[in-house]
Amino acid sequence: MEDLENEIIKENDDFAEEIDEIEHESEENELIEGLGESINKQVALEIDPLVPDNNDIDGSSPEGNTEDNQNEKKGIWGFISKIPRWAYIVSGIAVFIIVLVVILNVSGLGEKLVVKIGSIFAASQVDYKQVDESTINYMPELVEDISEFQDELTPIPTATPTPIPSATPTPAPKYEKKTVNILLLGEENIGGGSMTRGRTDSIVIATIDTVNKSIKLTSIMRDCYVQIPDFQDNRINAAYAFGGVPLLYKTIEQNFGIVPDNYALVRFNDFEKIVDSIGGIDITLSKKEANYLNKTNYISDPKNRNVKEGLNHMNGNQALGYSRIRYVSTKDNEKNDFGRTTRHREVLEAIITQVKKLSYADLIKVGMECLPLVTTDVTAEAIETYANMVLDMGINDLNIKELRIPIDGSYNFVTIRKMSVVQINIEKNRNALHEFVYEDNDNIENDANTENNDDGEEKTE
Repeated sequence: MEDLENEIIKENDDFAEEIDEIEHESEENELIEGLGESINKQVALEIDPLVPDNNDIDGSSPEGNTEDNQNEKKGIWGFISKIPRWAYIVSGIAVFIIVLVVILNVSGLGEKLVVKIGSIFAASQVDYKQVDESTINYMPELVEDISEFQDELTPIPTATPTPIPSATPTPAPKYEKKTVNILLLGEENIGGGSMTRGRTDSIVIATIDTVNKSIKLTSIMRDCYVQIPDFQDNRINAAYAFGGVPLLYKTIEQNFGIVPDNYALVRFNDFEKIVDSIGGIDITLSKKEANYLNKTNYISDPKNRNVKEGLNHMNGNQALGYSRIRYVSTKDNEKNDFGRTTRHREVLEAIITQVKKLSYADLIKVGMECLPLVTTDVTAEAIETYANMVLDMGINDLNIKELRIPIDGSYNFVTIRKMSVVQINIEKNRNALHEFVYEDNDNIENDANTENNDDGEEKTE
């Protein structure tokens, strides 16, 4: 009996101990939970002002937010917390673009990128026609009777025909590509339609000379009597009428020893649109030139016959009329086609000057309007190369030079086969053209080697 009582007492003691342990565990859990809540509150107080509330971003507020909690988000972090998420994305893109533009400008890559994109665009707009001498389209039957060229260059024609010029000299050696020659052609085909070719009444070799940092314009007078391959000798402007650009290339090579790198052809009717597109050009007129233009139909639109002596800002119709003047002498007393070729070069120089003033946006507009009017064999790669050549020379520092073929003292006015022509000394003019286009690079190098040494004394090699 006594053993049973002792066992019951022991069991009651064990139960009491278990109850006591359970009570202590509960107290410990409450203490831990209280400590955790305290830590969470402290962390919330420290971090909440620094982290945007998602509910604030979309404009809603969580349930249970009190006025005290909203007052905790003040200052710059409170402002930032209210900025929409899309604004962060837009700002990031803007910053990236700004950094990219700065890098491109500082490195010089920006201008090159614009040139590349512009070259591709330009090449896609022009009327591209490659020069292929193996497929010359001869059209002599569609050309006006050559005897009908009406301009008499001498009051009294020569009694006996002048002999045909002798064979031209051996072609000059090929030069390094420090110079590029682009043949600029103005075709007059008024009323001829698309099935005929007119005459190239404007023939200009435009030279990009990187050695001398120059743009050179050489006019070849249309009445120059030259050898035309596969045809009887004739005026040079008949070469294009007979066989197009390929035959004109061959004619220039045979007579002057220069093969153009590329060409660009514009018809006279489109010339007006080009001048208007760039905003007109500045031309200075003499009193005689102004009176002549206002009294004749060279300016075809009567309302534009209001030019004056002195500086005129001409539109396309006025500039074309000025380009065609033959019967009024220039300030240098050049008449007939001599004066007209001078005016052609003057107009080209005025166009270059005007284009240099245009912004990139204006150039894009001009390109879209004018490039489809140009027929050329210039590719996108060539356009990019030529543009970079000019930019590298410094577009504002370019020196524009001019030459006329024939040069003074190298020609005669004669009549051959009832044609009034300009018979030129081929060899003299060929040499003058090469000297002008390529100049003497050896002399340039020698000039560069003549410099002051470290002691301040001049030294020469």
